[in-house]
Amino acid sequence: WQPINRRSCATHTAHPSSFRSTERDLLATYCCRRSRKMCGILAVLGCADDTQGKRVRVLELSRRLKHRGPDWSGMHQVGDCYLSHQRLAIIDPASGDQPLYNEDKSIVVTVNGEIYNHEQLRAQLSSHTFRTGSDCEVIAHLYEEHGENFIDMLDGVFSFVLLDTRDNSFIAARDAIGVTPLYIGWGIDGSVWISSEVKGLNDDCEHFEIFPPGHLYSSKQGGFKRWYNPPWFSEVIPSVPYDPLALRKAFEKAVIKRLMTDVPFGVLLSGGLDSSLVAAVTVRHLAGTKAAKRWGTKLHSFCVGLEVWN
Repeated sequence: WQPINRRSCATHTAHPSSFRSTERDLLATYCCRRSRKMCGILAVLGCADDTQGKRVRVLELSRRLKHRGPDWSGMHQVGDCYLSHQRLAIIDPASGDQPLYNEDKSIVVTVNGEIYNHEQLRAQLSSHTFRTGSDCEVIAHLYEEHGENFIDMLDGVFSFVLLDTRDNSFIAARDAIGVTPLYIGWGIDGSVWISSEVKGLNDDCEHFEIFPPGHLYSSKQGGFKRWYNPPWFSEVIPSVPYDPLALRKAFEKAVIKRLMTDVPFGVLLSGGLDSSLVAAVTVRHLAGTKAAKRWGTKLHSFCVGLEVWN
């Protein structure tokens, strides 16, 4: 691809290129689906006010996250608990509006993220009835089956709040390394506030902080617990010999599972080796994906340039 010197985005057609297994470690995927925006979530739980005025206030705060999700705005209120969502539709644009529910709507969940293994999880949940094609709906049904002990079954990037209306308990969780943003705050009335951005919390919470990655917050336990517990190895003593083919397979697998989309997508070329490798792997495997059946096998790539000032 050729760089540009204009303040604009240019589209190019990526061509297959060689992928050397000895290249450097796994690098970030620069897939862009319409933009790098994500959905926005806001939850207010256990507040002392369930009036119409409070509902209006939560809606006002949720609209502060509108830029994160222009496709849909949704809210669910159960007594003194409010769950709202600003959606950027990626999977199931037609019927995947949030919040999401289980069969009898006793479990309510608002999610920002993508669950890459949702099809495999749906197969394991064959006794459940799914309302939508959303990848995130599996969270409600996994909770029915496993309670709070299901987070490590999710392969993806996510932050979510789940409300169990049967006992008014709730949990919130964030993905292992914090790809999706999440903040938590506490109101003066003891309420718990959770938002994708600080602007949903700072006016109404007496204290707020970053929701730690790889953690779960449980109202039943009254605090955080770590759900992500990988087996760490000493970096000084390799546990297995270096295998460049294993690195290549891991890289390709990471790219392929991100080709899950019901909307047009592309690859952002940063000008370095990493994004070029992502494009090469995508071109090689795109033809066999569901996305290709709908959008074609031609990969669209993008790069950004700035005007050159003398």
